[in-house]
Amino acid sequence: MSAQNYRIKVRKGDFEVEVQGDKDWVEGKYKELTTQEKTVSLGVQTAAKGMPETLGELLDLKGNPSKHTDSMAVFAYWMYKVEKKNSFNVKDIIDCYDKTRKAKPSNPNQIINQDVARHIFSEAPEEKDGLKAWVITRTGEEYVEEMK
Repeated sequence: MSAQNYRIKVRKGDFEVEVQGDKDWVEGKYKELTTQEKTVSLGVQTAAKGMPETLGELLDLKGNPSKHTDSMAVFAYWMYKVEKKNSFNVKDIIDCYDKTRKAKPSNPNQIINQDVARHIFSEAPEEKDGLKAWVITRTGEEYVEEMK
């Protein structure tokens, strides 16, 4: 007798997951995904509700932005929501480019200033690690959340 294969897809906001396997495992995973309130679990707990496990996955979820201004907005959102960093500096942004293996801009400060002009970032009240720092604004958070 062959085992039947079950598949189910669950969507919460912009986050979607599909699981496939034997009936008991799929039903258990469905229950887990639909009852958790603080995090979505895929075997590993994520840091924030509905957030992917990695920064690269978040970039993919947001359409892998081609503009540096959009990529940096996603990076700042990740640092604030997942890494719990209240502010970031240019070194933090460069680290995000390195983590995602995304090509870095030749002048990251210029791109950050463009996001400041768009009200995505604002200057932080204090430096971070001896460097000028910024914070993501509420406008910036909403921008990233609406990004597809």
